[in-house]
Amino acid sequence: MNTIKGETIMSTDSKLKKNIWKLVLLTAAGSLIYGLPYFRSYYYDAYLDVYNLSNTQMGMFGSMFGIFGAISYLFGGVLADIISPRKLLSVSMVLSGLAGLLHLLNPSYGMLLVIYMVWGFTSLFAFWPALLKALRGLASEHEQSKAYGFMEGGRGVVNAIHLAITLAIFNYFSKAASNLAGLNGVIIFYSAIVILLGIFIFILMKEEKMERSGEKFNFGQVLTVLKMPAVWILSLILCCTYTMNIAFYYFTPYATSAFGVTATGAAMVTMLAQYIRPFASAGGGIIGDKLGRGSTMVVGFGLMAVCTFVIALMNGMSTPMFIIVCAVIYFGMYFNYGLVFSMMDEGGIPTNVAGTAIGVVCTLGYLPEVFCPIIAGRFLDTYPETGYQYFFICVGAMLVLGIFALGLWKRHLKKMETQKVV
Repeated sequence: MNTIKGETIMSTDSKLKKNIWKLVLLTAAGSLIYGLPYFRSYYYDAYLDVYNLSNTQMGMFGSMFGIFGAISYLFGGVLADIISPRKLLSVSMVLSGLAGLLHLLNPSYGMLLVIYMVWGFTSLFAFWPALLKALRGLASEHEQSKAYGFMEGGRGVVNAIHLAITLAIFNYFSKAASNLAGLNGVIIFYSAIVILLGIFIFILMKEEKMERSGEKFNFGQVLTVLKMPAVWILSLILCCTYTMNIAFYYFTPYATSAFGVTATGAAMVTMLAQYIRPFASAGGGIIGDKLGRGSTMVVGFGLMAVCTFVIALMNGMSTPMFIIVCAVIYFGMYFNYGLVFSMMDEGGIPTNVAGTAIGVVCTLGYLPEVFCPIIAGRFLDTYPETGYQYFFICVGAMLVLGIFALGLWKRHLKKMETQKVV
């Protein structure tokens, strides 16, 4: 390692520049592979109609996908240590694309469940930990934040682009033929581009030397971090804020049922989140560093909670007003995005168990991916007239709970400061 400051900066810069095209490739892959398991949410009513599903069955797809997410955060990293990230990434993308093409065979509900189970394995358990490991090797130790920041911001940009493309595809084919044709067009687009990206990654990315970082799954470390109050509080905070990250997809079917918006227009309401995401995420990070992460997240929770209760309780809202309220929710949602994990250091979680702590926090905090879709489906099928209102009230209550959890966090920090003084 160079001891001269200028030489250190030059070497880190040259490494990042050397790998910038790989960073772009991984960023595109990290965005597009999730177009397949989540596209149903943007075209909710069309998907429901084409495959003759109930809302509860629709919710089961998200829950099936989320179960693999919960497993992956603890165990997926082990797989990435055993098999090279290059192979995992390429195989995961090709299999995800092939599973998507199964939609063209007019699958039954049971077959759709299998497809989402496959996507859960390929895009969460096998893909995501491998992506993070591959990303880590693209930059020097001093440029890790820059590399991860570029990828996350880039994913937001790529999301906005491919969502606009698929919206145009769906709009064209659904008007020219039917909703089935529109959905098939979207499926073919995502499947083809994901398969091609998988092939490009396998051909273009060189095999990196496997690193044994010592951060493998250790059950003893799990027991250690489970005894830390900070881990439980952070898990609750993440669970509360991530509830909205799943719930906002239901703005699409709500827009069609409550306001009579077309399928294309309703999809645009949800897609708006991806255009707000880069600005809100950057703003939350900057303000969090200046005013404190906990105080910043209170603002985000407050914006989401107030606007969610407005949607649930305010009858006769105009379509423009609904879109404005949704936009404020999206801003609050991504305003909080990423701040939870930046709170680990101030919470006193030791670096030697930080990896395990992140795995535990993710496993517990991302549980809304499992239970939100099935709860929403039950509400919508049981209460056809008021199901959305009941669901959004529950979401609002979770957001209020998030503010309470931040209060617990502040008490925990004060207790730490008192113990230091003593």
